[in-house]
Order: sequence, then structure tokens, then C-alpha cells
Amino acid sequence: MQSSLCIKKRLLCMINQIVTLESCWHSSVPWGNAMPQLAVQMLEKVFLSSSDISGYCCGVQWERQEWIYAIVCCREILYLPQEEFFGTKLVKKCTVGTPVFELGDLVEVDFGESPTRRIIQGIFSLKNTWLYAVEWRSPILEEITLNQSRIIWLADVDLAKVNV
Repeated sequence: MQSSLCIKKRLLCMINQIVTLESCWHSSVPWGNAMPQLAVQMLEKVFLSSSDISGYCCGVQWERQEWIYAIVCCREILYLPQEEFFGTKLVKKCTVGTPVFELGDLVEVDFGESPTRRIIQGIFSLKNTWLYAVEWRSPILEEITLNQSRIIWLADVDLAKVNV
């Protein structure tokens, strides 16, 4: 039979590990040491591989260990991996300014009591505004519901760049 002191030490150690996981998970980029190169630029014209229909890239997000691209096509937004389209190197002229942040940038987000650091994992252009994807909770912890995302999309005013 284990002593209550030994059980308390184990419990305290386990609680410390959970606290460490919750506070440090965001400091490692999800794609590993080197960020995979994008297949196309933002606002670049693309053709769908399965047809001759064209569209343009209005966003990208790291998901399921690959870049998923938001392609505006026929008044809809399709979310596709790079195998399903090919780029043309023609960038759409647009009045949207350049994004304030880049993929992989470390930013501070004010989620509540104290600002937390997160990594930009996606960029999306919506109505002349750039939105940025950051995880708001750990990917290691189980999802509360299957349809609830760990990713939240924020405007640049909600973020502050962290100098490393």
C-alpha cells in the first residue's frame, strides 16, 4: 500500500506536467523545424486539376499536416490541398494591403488574464481585410466536441508581434 505522501507527490507531478503542457505547447511550430513552402502565393490565379475552371488563392491554413488552400472559384470558397490545383504565377491586382504578419510569426494574443504567445498558422483575405489563424487551445488535449476547432481567426489589431 502506497503512503499518502507518495500519492500526493505523484499527483503534484502529474498536475505540473499538465500545467507545463498547457503553457508551452504553442512554442513549437506544428510543421516542425522548417516551414513547408507554399504551392502558390496569396491572390495567385489557379486552375483546378480536375477541370479547366480557374479561381484564386485567398487563404491558407496548416491542417492535417499539410497546407490547405482557400480557393475562390465560381462564387464559392473551396478548401483544397495543393494536389487539386496548379498555380499560374499571375497575381490578382487588389486593393488589399500586404498582410501585417507572415506564416510562422510568433504573436501575442489577449485571450484573457494575460497575453499568450501563439504562432500564425494561417492567413485569409476577407473583404479587404487580412485574418490570421492561431490555436486557442492545445492540439494534444482531446476535443470537447468534434465540430469545435482549435483554430481561431483574428484581425491584426488583436495581435502583437513578438520579437524573438
